[in-house]
Amino acid sequence: MTSAVGSGLAAAFGAAARLRRGRPLHPAGRLFEAELRLHGTSRHWGAPFLDQRMELHGLARLSRAAGLPPPLPDILGLALRWHQEGADAELLLATTGHTPLGRRLLRPATAWAPGLYGSLFPYAVAGRRVWLAALPQADRPLPARFGPLTRAAEAAPLLFDLLVAGRTGPWHIFGQVGLVAPAMRDAELPTRFDPTRHPIPGLRPAGWGQRVRGAAYAAAQRTPERAAAKAGIIR
Repeated sequence: MTSAVGSGLAAAFGAAARLRRGRPLHPAGRLFEAELRLHGTSRHWGAPFLDQRMELHGLARLSRAAGLPPPLPDILGLALRWHQEGADAELLLATTGHTPLGRRLLRPATAWAPGLYGSLFPYAVAGRRVWLAALPQADRPLPARFGPLTRAAEAAPLLFDLLVAGRTGPWHIFGQVGLVAPAMRDAELPTRFDPTRHPIPGLRPAGWGQRVRGAAYAAAQRTPERAAAKAGIIR
């Protein structure tokens, strides 16, 4: 069943990528330098990313999934990439609900903040399944437009609390990530993310959803973006 669904989604994502000549989802976004500061929680989870104090550096991308024009609601995405234990690690988050059920469901939004960006699918660690998320540290709404997003980042880094939760129960803060200006357009730094190829050390993508997503991403990324193809750089 998982194989059939994965094959079907892979074909659909591949076709959409060819039609759009690029990303079938999250077609436009803004990239930032990312600074991760991790401190762990009072609970031991079983992965360095969740348990240990460390500072990591990388990239972040905020985007709109369907590319619908504001102010229409859209699924908003936060993609993170950093270097850990000699390799790249990636985490893809999208706007979801907060509750044990809600964290498994995508939720359209009209603002980058407030709101919760969740992993949607679980990770396996130390015999249990966990969900990851990021919560903006914002004292006022930030409309989901790229202009206000760029200006907000220029005024101060965009800060998010990094969260972890089990199947049920509350979220626990294990660190923060700051998105640092200047904001870069996709044409300036063509970047693709695939967390199934670049997993977080100690955290294994788990469940049928993760396997299906991996096949779909691989199919979509066989079609280079127009700007990237001209420049000869896909990362």
